[in-house]
Amino acid sequence: MGAFFSNLPQYLVNGIGSSCVYILMAMGFSLVYSSTGIINFAQGEFAAISALVAYTLSMDLGLPLLLAVAGALALTGFVGLLLERAVIRPLQGKGTLTAIIATIGASIFLKAGARIIWPEEAYKVPEFTQGQLNLPKASFNAQLLWMLGLTAFTVAAMYLLMNGTKLGKGLRACAINPEAARLVGIDVSLMSMAAFAIAALLGGLAGLVSAPFANYGMGLYLGIKGFTAAVIGGLGDVYGAVLGGITVGLLEEVVAGFLSVVLGVSSGYKDAVAVILLISVLLFRPQGLVGKGLVEKV
Repeated sequence: MGAFFSNLPQYLVNGIGSSCVYILMAMGFSLVYSSTGIINFAQGEFAAISALVAYTLSMDLGLPLLLAVAGALALTGFVGLLLERAVIRPLQGKGTLTAIIATIGASIFLKAGARIIWPEEAYKVPEFTQGQLNLPKASFNAQLLWMLGLTAFTVAAMYLLMNGTKLGKGLRACAINPEAARLVGIDVSLMSMAAFAIAALLGGLAGLVSAPFANYGMGLYLGIKGFTAAVIGGLGDVYGAVLGGITVGLLEEVVAGFLSVVLGVSSGYKDAVAVILLISVLLFRPQGLVGKGLVEKV
């Protein structure tokens, strides 16, 4: 047990890095769900596409990293917009379940396309900042500072967007009552398109900060963790996604450390932590830790 507590700072540092990625993914899930009632299971593929495109632009085409990142985010945002226009929009009136199934199909399509274009098992994506930093009893890659900074900036930007802009107010109105929003002149179709595009940007940013490696299969992993964080925080509550991401990120690292050091169990079982958390929340508090989430929508 003493070894576990000795390593606890390192587990917490690792968990903070994971939390940042899960927060970004969860906000994307919650934004789309709150605005359209749809769970977008293609959200994870946005992260994979963004990271792989950044690799191509920076390593294959030799663009500066800043331009590569901007280009990857722009393309990912366009993919999200195209998904809404080409897949979700034609299904309007067909039922929410049909649209959700369509996003699963879109996820499979995007993953298959990524596998054709980027067939290798992993690609080394440039880190924003190279190097290792040390703290008492913990060390971390300098990339973590970017993860923290960009996640904090994104959460603040989402708060300002949702509370201080016409677009944000439109998204909030659609989240509360789409029919009433339509009656007062809000273009619900445009809000849906904006929600998918913004969610794609959030997923794309999650993929970029989770460097240094990218592959066509990372979308499934990040999608599951992001969805779990969104449900735990309260699916549909964009800010609850922050709490959900922190909960999943920290617990899976701490529990994995406890299993490995104290019980001698493989740390690979840490992925089961998210599943157990998801099942527990759905059983005992389906609305999530904050917000009204699933209870109101069902």
